Amino acid sequence: MSDSVAGSPNLILVTTDQQRYETLGVTGNEQIRTPTLDSLARRGTFFRNAFVQNPVCIPSRACMQTGRYTHQHGVRYMESVIDTTPGLPGWEHTFMERLQAAGYETGAVGKIHMMPEKGFHHLRVCGGKGARWIHSEGQEIGPGPLGPTYAGWLEERHPGAYEMIYEQRRRPEYRGQMTSIVNVLPVEEYVDRWIAEEAIEFIRHERERPFFLWIGFCGPHGPMDPPRPYDELYPFDEVPWPRTLDAPEVPDNSFRQRVHADPALMRRVISYYWALVTFIDDMMKRIGDALDEEGLWDNTLLALTSDHGDMLGDKARMGKGNFYDIVTHVPTFVMPPGGTPATSQVNELVEVMDIAPTMLDYAGVEIPSVMQATSLRPLIEGRGGGHEAVLCEYTTNDQSFSGKCVRTERYKYCFWTGGRADEFYDLEADPDELNNLIDDPAYARHVRRHQEMMLEKLTNSEKVF
Repeated sequence: MSDSVAGSPNLILVTTDQQRYETLGVTGNEQIRTPTLDSLARRGTFFRNAFVQNPVCIPSRACMQTGRYTHQHGVRYMESVIDTTPGLPGWEHTFMERLQAAGYETGAVGKIHMMPEKGFHHLRVCGGKGARWIHSEGQEIGPGPLGPTYAGWLEERHPGAYEMIYEQRRRPEYRGQMTSIVNVLPVEEYVDRWIAEEAIEFIRHERERPFFLWIGFCGPHGPMDPPRPYDELYPFDEVPWPRTLDAPEVPDNSFRQRVHADPALMRRVISYYWALVTFIDDMMKRIGDALDEEGLWDNTLLALTSDHGDMLGDKARMGKGNFYDIVTHVPTFVMPPGGTPATSQVNELVEVMDIAPTMLDYAGVEIPSVMQATSLRPLIEGRGGGHEAVLCEYTTNDQSFSGKCVRTERYKYCFWTGGRADEFYDLEADPDELNNLIDDPAYARHVRRHQEMMLEKLTNSEKVF
């Protein structure tokens, strides 16, 4: 083992898939039940303004993995056939590789959406739930992304169960992104339970060196399909109606089609989405109990974030792929080893990719100059930090247009290609981003300043080698 990591803490990164910011008790949701995650967040440092660097899965996770922006690492978009999405080029190094080289034992379970996986000794991964797949094999978009590792585990327990998942998706009640069904499998066989069990097995493994573990849950990404009894947690008539579902049509640079859902279906979708979050909360209790039983909490850092949020009916859309805060703003916290941090909540703007240098910082591994991200440790320890502006980039699956966004504490500027109008929002006056002020003379000075900040972000990051 390298002297550089002798005595260093264990590191755990938990990622959820497509989780909106307001889906935890600690973010102010008084209806949802997330006691475990709320407790962990309160024991650590909760970042109230953490934003992703890309609003779709694989590019966003590439930013997390490298601590570099989309235009730096080159994973700009996702192919409709997921398995053909260009992955990280060979010269891009992940923070996991750097931990591995320093002497850490590294592992990943569940969905990390990295092609190919780099920097892991142990892998038990899947590709996610994928609402578009109604067959395990044979679709033009490739095989079902739940994948062979989970399928093999499931078949050993319940022969035929993997095909049951996709057979259920071929029934009339299945509606793709608007799906709200009770999963055909019991709790013990659901994919996020499998991920939790794989994480616990990794944690319980005896070792003589510190470890890094990435736990990638598949929920609450659609289809919204909680197993029983989670489907009964949130009565449909008690969940909130999407605040902007009925808002007037506004110019929208999302490639997502508008949805036309009746109130009963929309509330059922939200109810089941919340149920999937609560399921993850319960799985985190199981993982936390294992850490406690192994006596690892005092020397373990745990961070949680998500790759992006979900429209979930707002602006009459589902999914992601735009720069609205409900997609780019995600729940994020870090629970450092060794007791209560100096700072319990951080209001400064941070970028989710800042997790990469944070992991290296606590491991005692040098943060390379090629990382544009900055460690969150000074903020956790009450020494200041944060960003004046955060950057997000996006390219559609078919590469027909792309955009870049800078967000500051009060304003947001979005630049678009493909003949689409730029956007500018005053988030203090218009938190729902319904009034595009790009051509308002009263905001011309602010627009110009944010254009300059975008240019500064892009040019400064090009100087990083």
